Amino acid sequence: MDTSRYRDLFVSEAQEHLNALGSLALQCEQVGTAAPVHEMFRHAHSLKGMAATMRFTPVSSLAHALEELLVKIRDGKLPADRGTVDLILAAVTALEQSVHLISQGNEPFEHTDLANRICRYVPPEAVTLQHQPSAQTTVSTDHTFRKTDDRATTRIKTELLDRLVTLSGELLTARYMFEEIIQRRQLTELQQPFKELSTLLRLLQNEVVEARMVPFGSIAERFPRMVRDLAHRSGKEVQFRIEGEGIELDRGILQQITEPLMHLLRNAVDHGLETSILRSARGKPAEGTLTLALRRQADRIMLQVSDDGCGMDPDRIRAKAVDQGLVARNRAASLSLEETLLLVCTPGFSTAEQVSDISGRGVGMDVVRSTIQALGGTLTIDSTPAKGTVITLNLPISTAIMHALLVACGNLQIAVPTNAVTGTLEISPEAVSHNDGELKLRHKGNEIPLRSLARLFCQPEPQGQQALLPVILTESNRQPVGLLADRILGQQELFIRPLQPPLSSLRGLSGACLTGSGQIIFMVDPAACAAARW
Repeated sequence: MDTSRYRDLFVSEAQEHLNALGSLALQCEQVGTAAPVHEMFRHAHSLKGMAATMRFTPVSSLAHALEELLVKIRDGKLPADRGTVDLILAAVTALEQSVHLISQGNEPFEHTDLANRICRYVPPEAVTLQHQPSAQTTVSTDHTFRKTDDRATTRIKTELLDRLVTLSGELLTARYMFEEIIQRRQLTELQQPFKELSTLLRLLQNEVVEARMVPFGSIAERFPRMVRDLAHRSGKEVQFRIEGEGIELDRGILQQITEPLMHLLRNAVDHGLETSILRSARGKPAEGTLTLALRRQADRIMLQVSDDGCGMDPDRIRAKAVDQGLVARNRAASLSLEETLLLVCTPGFSTAEQVSDISGRGVGMDVVRSTIQALGGTLTIDSTPAKGTVITLNLPISTAIMHALLVACGNLQIAVPTNAVTGTLEISPEAVSHNDGELKLRHKGNEIPLRSLARLFCQPEPQGQQALLPVILTESNRQPVGLLADRILGQQELFIRPLQPPLSSLRGLSGACLTGSGQIIFMVDPAACAAARW
């Protein structure tokens, strides 16, 4: 039987079973009972049966060994402790490697040694465990089909969903072309059909975006295992919590933020949280707390990585930045607390005295911030020495189709995401001052840093004296910043495409789109513009 056509389906379902096994194994260790083992057994049994059907013998053999281990835990012959959980996670990791090879069209590796180690496992301290029978301990080993809910579902290739998003975006561009023609030629008889077409297009876009939405838990379920391993390697006790696993966001954004989140969690375990001895000496609980929380606010999501560790020392950050030549000494002295904390996102910055295999190589936080900014998001840092650190990622729900504020900037027409705009102003030239080579805006008794978009994008300055200057207000680490433009043109919904080299290397731009008239509009990265210096 030719099973190659079922390979993608096998990989998809196997990954679901393995993700569930990893999460349940950690629950088993945390509660110290075999309560999750029954469900783990079903996942291992299903995986074994699927692999046997597909003739992936190495996978079915290791899954069978895992199944036997779970039977021993279920029947009270082995404890649900760190030793057995370590074996379960080792099996899951090996199976994940095999499934990855299968997804690439290769044959899986044999894991005979690991399977034998699982079958022969005896706890370091052999204890006769009295099995406590209950109504739930009897589990049928017969394969059972998963229950279906009331809503029928089907699997769709992600490439198809990506093409649907692109097509709906192209339809949006075509819509604006028709709108311009109808208005220019005053085709009143087409206005009503065009309005109905626009409504249907909006509904189609909403459905396509909804089809790409996946729960945050689809990537978050891998983090507890990672944190557990890092804590053991660094000799720390960590209680890790995840909040908001059921909240959905765009699959493309989830893929982009996985690596940044992994880096933030590694930093928190390695740099943020102290050892149990040090925490006890400081009057803290021996076990540190690390939380990854996701919350939704209208069309934005807030991701927070927080710990109750040692926090960041702003004086030490300033001194390190000066020593590493990343900022001048006089400039460092004038930085606010928020600006000082953001120095950790400067390329090459590190306060680590020595490099570990977990983090501290002077790279990472700059990549985290640039990735978040490229998605149209912002990164903020709050930290108190000896209390802990909170890093907040503010991201859009989706990045394909965005509402934007259109502005003129020299010979360019550019767009600023409306979700990054906190307000707009029209100010007189007298309200702008020069301080140490930087533009400042006096507004409501405060001085706000001002960035000229024309200067940033090498565009000619407006000729003649303008009576009023349009300013777009945004934020950088919760500090207000003004973006000076030539004219504000209005708002529009845009289909954004990512920039390709060499344009992708330009500072301050995150994408581009085509208008109905054929004009190219560049999408601005407000956070990058706000951080620009001249």
